[in-house]
Amino acid sequence: MDSPVTGRYVEETRRPDSELRTLTARAAVPAAYAKTYGHVLLPRPVFVSEREISAFADDLAALFRVLVSLPERCYDGDLDRYGAAIGLPPELIEVMREGAGGDPLLYARADAFHDGTGFRLLELNVGSELGGIDSAQLNRAFLDVPAFRAFADENRLGHTDTMAELVTELYAAAAARTGAAPTEGAPAVALVEAPGALGEHDGVFLSIQEDLRGHGIELQLGEIQELTEGPDGRLHLHGRPLDVILRFFAAGQIAGDPAARAALSLVNRAHAQGRTALFTPLEGALFTSKAALGLLHRPAVRAELTGAERELVDRVLPRTWVLGAEGCEDALEHARTHRASLVLKPGIGYSADGVVIGRDVDDAAWAAALAATALRDYVAQELVVPALEPALDPDTGLIGEWVANWGIFVTPRGYGGAFVRALQPRDGSVITYANPGTRGTCVFTHPEDEEKQI
Repeated sequence: MDSPVTGRYVEETRRPDSELRTLTARAAVPAAYAKTYGHVLLPRPVFVSEREISAFADDLAALFRVLVSLPERCYDGDLDRYGAAIGLPPELIEVMREGAGGDPLLYARADAFHDGTGFRLLELNVGSELGGIDSAQLNRAFLDVPAFRAFADENRLGHTDTMAELVTELYAAAAARTGAAPTEGAPAVALVEAPGALGEHDGVFLSIQEDLRGHGIELQLGEIQELTEGPDGRLHLHGRPLDVILRFFAAGQIAGDPAARAALSLVNRAHAQGRTALFTPLEGALFTSKAALGLLHRPAVRAELTGAERELVDRVLPRTWVLGAEGCEDALEHARTHRASLVLKPGIGYSADGVVIGRDVDDAAWAAALAATALRDYVAQELVVPALEPALDPDTGLIGEWVANWGIFVTPRGYGGAFVRALQPRDGSVITYANPGTRGTCVFTHPEDEEKQI
């Protein structure tokens, strides 16, 4: 993405004696974060106008409100009909609606590309099981390097600490449970995963634990089946009472597991009765499917939107077609004949699992991928061509171009921070840490007037 700040940074790193060339090596990153991400860091942070990214977060909040309104506006409040329209299996809907209050909290992360003119939404992940919340540890480490601190001061760079935003939410959840003032003592919080899943991403969870400790919260780690009800009515983990459960399990990990379902019911009752808060209930998962975004392009749904809402959808969201659900025959036919301009994605999926980029495969592989949409929820989305981010390789001194996938957080207060995962085009098209070429970094914002400087 072309930016005067990026240009100045790249020019500075071209100087052989510049300390910014080896910024990542000079940064004293906290131990757990370094162990998990230290080997996959981009050599530089990325920069964006504070106005632009905040405005995009405001658009995401408005889009979220539209999504939450769809079951009532378009399906007479019938979640089964709504779920069928986006291809959700009944067993998942049952898990998601248990404990639903009808007003899910806005705590989400967009995955987005910047096409050189603005951000374009690829997916909106709603709920507390979000990666990247600890990325401000890298911002702070970079700012501790004197050469970068000088660059940051000169260009008036800032950043939003996503973990601090989460801490605000955890205090609020605890206060709603106890009635205490939000600043009265640190809440007892546990990050809770699905059965057998805690060890799958233990490095990520240890980094989150490390970051939260710096914000005054001692985070416990556990799995949902380990929760018990204590004599005080609160849920306990490993014998310790909890004020708040930071949910990292997903509906798909609970459905079909009787023990996990029973444990979820225990959690939902404790939350409903104000004994231990659940941050966040699974209700938000009804709107995190990429197929929910696809509904916004269906003619019957668009007819129910206001003019301003349709303009919002067209500005933020690439054209998205729901596949593998009721009434999607026309969308499937469109996908068959427009392979090169489309991306095929599971409606609910993580780490780019199941993603097929049409221009990267031949007709036979595309046909096989489309046939698979009959077996699970899928969408076809208009391909977004992202602007490239330049970064100097400190070992070779050469400038490489990177495709940046922006993870942008939004909370009830608006923009909640961001991070970036990036990949050079030569290493593929799917940006995920499962791809060994992927690198990650943090985001700094700059004032609007920096964009106007030559």
